[in-house]
Amino acid sequence: MAINYSLGVHLSKPNDKNSEKKVYAHAQAREVMQLEDLADHIQQHGSPFTADIILGVARKLVSCVCEQLLEGNKVCLGRLGSFYISLKSEGVDDASTFNPADNIKALNVRWNRGSDFKNLLGKAKFEYVTTRKQQSASRKQEKQALNVKIGATAATEGDQP
Repeated sequence: MAINYSLGVHLSKPNDKNSEKKVYAHAQAREVMQLEDLADHIQQHGSPFTADIILGVARKLVSCVCEQLLEGNKVCLGRLGSFYISLKSEGVDDASTFNPADNIKALNVRWNRGSDFKNLLGKAKFEYVTTRKQQSASRKQEKQALNVKIGATAATEGDQP
């Protein structure tokens, strides 16, 4: 199995409209794996635990990680990596006028990848696919062609006694 990618043209410096355009790769996900599906997958890989138990532990893990982040802690999950909070805030001229309710605009959860994620590029295989927009247009054309064919067949059948 390989990682699907498509190509798109973008400015080489996104904030500079005068920068040259270049072609860049974009990852195309095959599917979205939900937590329940991942629990089933883990069970199928020889886990002694049922998918329900894995799912319960994963849900509790997510809940507790969120709780710890909101307590101001960084959470390290071994080879998975660590999670921490970063803030986006509006600057003020004087520290005495800073109000978190007014000046903090976003709270982001960041992830520092663990050791198992550090050499994924070296292990990856890639496969070129068309863009989502091109795939959508192709499906639309296929549906239109089928509708024309079905309409023509129905008209031909209607002409027969």
